[in-house]
Amino acid sequence: MRKAVVMGGSFNPPTLAHYMLMKEALDALEADFGFFVPVSDAYLKRKMRDCHPPVVLSPDLRVRMLKRMCTDGRMVVCEKEIGTIEAKTQSTLMELQEDYPDAELYFLMGDDKLRLLSHLADKKGFLDTSKVVLYSRENDTLKQSLLCHPVLSNYLDRIVVLPQPAGSAGVSSSLVRERMLNGESCQDLLCPAVWDLLKDFTPADFPDTVNRFRDDYAFLSNRFPCRFVWRGLTFLSAEAAFQASKCADESDRRFFAGCSADKAVMKGNSLTPYHGWEAERLAIMESILMAKFSQDALLMKKLADTGNRLLINGNNKKDTFWGVDLYSWRGENHLGKLLMRIRDKQKNEVRH
Repeated sequence: MRKAVVMGGSFNPPTLAHYMLMKEALDALEADFGFFVPVSDAYLKRKMRDCHPPVVLSPDLRVRMLKRMCTDGRMVVCEKEIGTIEAKTQSTLMELQEDYPDAELYFLMGDDKLRLLSHLADKKGFLDTSKVVLYSRENDTLKQSLLCHPVLSNYLDRIVVLPQPAGSAGVSSSLVRERMLNGESCQDLLCPAVWDLLKDFTPADFPDTVNRFRDDYAFLSNRFPCRFVWRGLTFLSAEAAFQASKCADESDRRFFAGCSADKAVMKGNSLTPYHGWEAERLAIMESILMAKFSQDALLMKKLADTGNRLLINGNNKKDTFWGVDLYSWRGENHLGKLLMRIRDKQKNEVRH
């Protein structure tokens, strides 16, 4: 049978270590193919969202870098996961097996993933369908651990242990990102063709991000309690003013003036907005936000203090118009865009 090695990962960016690990496995197994499988953009953004700043290279760039790295003719980029929402290692391997029915598949893992491998073998039957290559700096210790393992000891014939290639230890995507953000060269950590694509990036290309309007950034939320006047009425939150905007008559809007955000949403959801409101809602929201921030110097200062951070109204409610769904990472983020527009206007006014 032919043999194929599969390496999944973020490749954000792909490093010299990725290349060395793949080549070492291909040579040791005398394999015919080596597949790099980059994870989806949505999965990567979920993974990186608590990093500051969250350096996330685009799917297109990650694929291009991987293709540039495939200087060994056996290496190929597999894009089966790149457009999906989540990482799906096992189903990807099954699809590859269907594409290459005459090939044995070997999935690359580090010895730090033993717990995950045990779970996949025990609960998902992973090692019944695929073999694994485990890299370790302590081969004898790892082999002894496998012999004594309650689950993995049953699959020793399906696990290949290889030594960590010389020069690959300490080389990681996170180190590359760290150097990039510090304005330092990372040429020694990357294949030459990958460095050519990455060398012109600067820290300014990766602004910090506010992913959710809560905690220190709760003031960005429309539900944040604050008092301001809009269209002649005093509201207690931007949400209340926005729900009131659905009413054509001022007498109907008055109901929302004393409402909490939650009560306003409940009432607003029961209303049928006046004809044409949908087309006007972005302008309405901007007008409300301008009133909210311009009438409160402290709130405006807090907005200005977000600097050049990307403001994303991340949510778990699948709101993809005003925000971004944090699972699929899809959304138009209109609230975040309006807040950044107001922030930019304030900066320009201060300059002049």
